[in-house]
Amino acid sequence: MQTVTKSPPLLPQVSTDDLGQLQLYLPTLKVISYRGPGQSGGVPTSLEPVVKRLGAKVHWFAIDGLPSQPSQEEAQGAAFAFYNPQIPQSLLEKHNQIASGYLYPLLHGMPEKAKFDAENWKSFRQLSEIIASESLKVSSESFPTLCWLHDYQLALVAPLMSMQAGVILCQFWHVPWPSASIMMKSPIAHELVESLLSNKIIGFHTTEYALNFLNTVQELLPNAVVDILKMEVRRRSTVTRIVVMPLGIDFSLWQQLAKSTRPIAEAIGVKHRLANQVVLGVDRLDYSKGVLEKLHGIERFLETQPNWHKRFHYVQLAQPPQSQEADFLDYAKAVEEKVEQINTKYSNSGWKPILFIPGQFEQSELAAWYQAADVLAVNSIKDGLNLIAKEYVASRLDEQGALILSKLAGCSAELAQGALLVDPNDPEEFANSLVQALTMGVEEKRRRMTSMRRVVGWNQLHDWALGFLREALGSKASPYQYPLG
Repeated sequence: MQTVTKSPPLLPQVSTDDLGQLQLYLPTLKVISYRGPGQSGGVPTSLEPVVKRLGAKVHWFAIDGLPSQPSQEEAQGAAFAFYNPQIPQSLLEKHNQIASGYLYPLLHGMPEKAKFDAENWKSFRQLSEIIASESLKVSSESFPTLCWLHDYQLALVAPLMSMQAGVILCQFWHVPWPSASIMMKSPIAHELVESLLSNKIIGFHTTEYALNFLNTVQELLPNAVVDILKMEVRRRSTVTRIVVMPLGIDFSLWQQLAKSTRPIAEAIGVKHRLANQVVLGVDRLDYSKGVLEKLHGIERFLETQPNWHKRFHYVQLAQPPQSQEADFLDYAKAVEEKVEQINTKYSNSGWKPILFIPGQFEQSELAAWYQAADVLAVNSIKDGLNLIAKEYVASRLDEQGALILSKLAGCSAELAQGALLVDPNDPEEFANSLVQALTMGVEEKRRRMTSMRRVVGWNQLHDWALGFLREALGSKASPYQYPLG
């Protein structure tokens, strides 16, 4: 196992007051995530600032995306260490096939896309055992040690770690948990649920996912005592608590990025020769993100609103799909073909309705685009949360802009007061919402955006991370409780 250490930078967004009470009893923290910190988007990027300010020894275990070897100066006195368990390539490939080809569609409620392979599942289990073993080998500076597991790629790590004395296990589930009726048909559902219940606490982004999980436990484990009101599962002498905590973002960081990129935002329209109104999409080309379905909505808008031709552009910032599995690649290809079809059909005197920009995008680039866009459209078919919508809201210092948001995105409950909610599979509904967004008055935009900014500003990244860690340690002082309903 390769190990690198790195001293934590000064990150002002998490105050001493925020951390003070937690530091009184925080043991050594082991973060166990499929990917390392600092990657574009997702959980690692969100966790890194908070974890580095916790004031305790932090060990981060990941298979992919760890920092490069630091300089000698950086390594001295480091409080943050990274570990890269060495996994055979063939084992890693089979693990990825199960994670992307089976678990991802199953957990997103698309069992028809899920392809199960028993041999690959054995490899998935074997890799989990390696991760658990390697993380336990690293000595801790405290007793007990808090181990924080992340997401479905490491769904089977908990049982082995739970057998070690002095380990407090908690896991956050960042993707959806589908209905019990879907999970009951899966050949690995029982093992998956048993594994997760090895944790002291399990976190979900939404009440729907938490209740789906509890219902699944009731169906699969008749001897388990499931208390919906207390959100806990009792089995023999163990209790697993379920908490609902939607992930926040670093609100102040996005405000700073918005300020520093304002000149770039003002020049974007000229640089790309955009029309007066800009509709933006920022998505990975995964089939769960609803990009193709969103394009059907754009097409319907063009069909029914000829007066808007040449007066707007839809800009799609298209990040590559997370997997090279056929379903992901086929979907990405279908998106590009649909863009070409729409542009060919509706081009007029040099104007094409869609600007398609593929690639990975830095946070500063996104902040500029968020400010340049009159509308952001998020059309997830199913999403654990979706931070893009929250980043857009945080970047709108002018309290303008409109958000079209799928009802099935995990963040829809939080942003319902300000967003225009749509059925992601209904092109007509999307087209109508686009008309409403493009014609919305300044005061209505301000009212809606102010409402969303309050929510996003209240539930920030450090609130989520610190709240979950307090819950895991049994603190009564956690200020973060998301009610049912």
